[in-house]
Order: sequence, then C-alpha cells, then structure tokens
Amino acid sequence: MNRSVRLLTLLAFLFHFHNVHAQDDTTVKREPKFTVKGYVKYLEQVSFAGNATDLETNSLIHNRLNFRYQPNSHFNFRLEVRTRLYYGELVQNYPGFAALATSTNEPINLSKNWVNQNAVLFNSTVDRASGEYLNGKWDITVGAQRINWGINTVWTPNDIFNTFNYFDFDYEERPGSDAARVQYAFNTSSSLELDVSPGKTTEQDIEALMYHYNRWGYDFQVFSGIYHEDYTTGLGWAGNIKGAGFKGEVSYFTPYGSYSDTASLVASLSLDYGFKNGVYVLVSGLYNSMGKDSSINIVQLTSETLSAKNMFPFKYTAFAEISYPFTPLFKATLAGMYTPSGNSIVALPSVTYSISNNWVLDLVGQCFFSEQNGGYQPLGNSIYMRIKWGF
Repeated sequence: MNRSVRLLTLLAFLFHFHNVHAQDDTTVKREPKFTVKGYVKYLEQVSFAGNATDLETNSLIHNRLNFRYQPNSHFNFRLEVRTRLYYGELVQNYPGFAALATSTNEPINLSKNWVNQNAVLFNSTVDRASGEYLNGKWDITVGAQRINWGINTVWTPNDIFNTFNYFDFDYEERPGSDAARVQYAFNTSSSLELDVSPGKTTEQDIEALMYHYNRWGYDFQVFSGIYHEDYTTGLGWAGNIKGAGFKGEVSYFTPYGSYSDTASLVASLSLDYGFKNGVYVLVSGLYNSMGKDSSINIVQLTSETLSAKNMFPFKYTAFAEISYPFTPLFKATLAGMYTPSGNSIVALPSVTYSISNNWVLDLVGQCFFSEQNGGYQPLGNSIYMRIKWGF
C-alpha cells in the first residue's frame, strides 16, 4: 500500500469514527468549524570553517499548512503538512543529506521526496494527522501527533516520545509520533496519561504511563514504561525559587531481555528569571551517563535526531542564555554551550525583528569551537537569515 492510500485510509477511519459517535451528541451542538493556518519561510544558510572566504551556502523554502476541523465540542481533527525545498552546495556536497533531512522511524511513512538530485531536495511530509475525542475528564487522541513530556527548554530527558534537537530551530512544531494517547483528569491538578507509539519493529515501540500532580506549589510528573529495548522510568518538576523558575527532569533506562547494552541515566536542571527591565536569563545543565569525552561532532549535533537515552554526545554540558528586548519589535539573544568533557564551546547569537503582525525576520548564528593545541579553534560556523510570513 503506497503512502497516499495509507493517508486516505487513516483520514477515512477518523471521519468514520466521528460520524458514528457524533449521533450520541445531544447535549451540545455547534456549527462545523474548519480552519486553515500556516506559514511560508525562506532560510538562507552560509557555512564556513576557519577561513571565512571558503563558503558553502544552502537555501530553504519552507511551507506549512495546518488544517483543523472541529465539528462539535467532542471531536477535533488535524492534518498538518510541511513542504521543504532545499537547494545549494550543502545539499550537493554532504552525503546522505536527504536521509538526515527527511528521516522518520514511524510505521506509516508519510514523507515523499519529489526531487532528490544534484543540488536540489524537494520533500513533503505529513507530520500531524490525528483525531481527538473529548468528553468530560477523558481526552483521547489517535494518529500522528506531538506528545510533549518535556519540561525544560534545551534538554528534555522526559520527552521519550518526541525528542528534539535544540539546534534545529527552524522546526518550531517539533517532531511527532504515530501514537494513541489517553488522558484522564482526576481534578484540575492531577491526571493520568497512557501513550503507546508503535515503531516499524517491536524493538522501536514506546509505551509509557505518566501521572501528573501538584504538591508544595510544584507541578510533578512521574512515568514508567518501555522505550525501545529498555525499561524506563522518570521524574520531572516545575516550580520556582524566590521568583526564579526551577525545572528538572530525570530519566533512567535499563535494558531488558537479551539486549546487550548498558543502563543510562539522563538528567537536566534549569533556572530562569525575568528582570523588570526586560532582561531574561536562563541557565541549564545536562548529565548524560552515556556521553563520551571526545571532540565535538558538528554533523551529529546539528543534523541528527537525538534519542532520549543519549540526547547529547557529552557526559556534562552547561548552557546559558541572556536576552533583552530593545524595543517591542526587536530582541537580541546571546546563548552558549560548554562541555568540559569534550572541551568544546558553542556560541549561539541571534536577533529577532517583527516587521509586522505576520512578518518576522531572524538572524541566527551557530559557531563551534574545540580545544586544540592549547587553545580553542573554530570547527565550523553557520549564519542563518530567515524571514517568515504567517497566515
């Protein structure tokens, strides 16, 4: 069965499910609601190593269409499609660029490369296609969706379903999963959630149960389940200390059966504070027991989809960010990462300017340095210019 037939079959099932159950909705009646939103972005990338005269360029035109149909208060259907046109020297010179840009481990692959030759990659991907049913304390969603268990901003060890790469700033919606999600709210501050995401093979399945609750002014979450070929359990929290946000996540993975791998502990902490003058400060740290004491690998950091079990190459990494809105329309941010185990530094400057309500201009830098011959030497630099129109 090809991708188009699988997509149509999924949508037909969702709408059939709606038609069968909507007949029981006698309490609340609303007019059908259909909305279309999205954006078009142009991203220009210039990359170079130590010599700024040796440049490589890459361009991306990125369109997203978000369709939503909400016939009544009980049902909500989503279909979201991202279409990307890459062209430039990086597409041509980097082996396996298409595989990195369009990779997916989902059992239903709704990604299509229309063109992949020379210096051009033209791809369309359906990353959201779901039906949601809400009734009282129950919330059930089936299909391609975003399951966000992460709490922190940079590293999210609890986000076992949809681990994201912080350097992939252009994917604002973050990755999704083909999954079934069932939530039950006991009250306004506690709930139970069961998520099941089958992989292409049983070794890629993810299944977990999470409990949310509130104590001492903090929001807590605890979970346990199966992550690929590991048992996993985790804890996360969010609260504040004297006005500063305090968040943390810890996840533990241990192999089961005959799978010969080691256990893994991943933990992250963060503190953030917004001053009255508009300055915002964020500091965060990551511990990854599977991290290595090795030099930085730019391709692995910027291009690959990382895993919750090993979400960063190094054992210890620190992150700091400071931002300031010079005007309501213009904001500047300076962020950086430092890893003592890898003797590496990443500088992440950026500026954002809101041209109008629907137009935004961004300039983003990603500069990588590693200690060599007694000093830090540049390994690679990328400068991005992005303009976005939303509708």
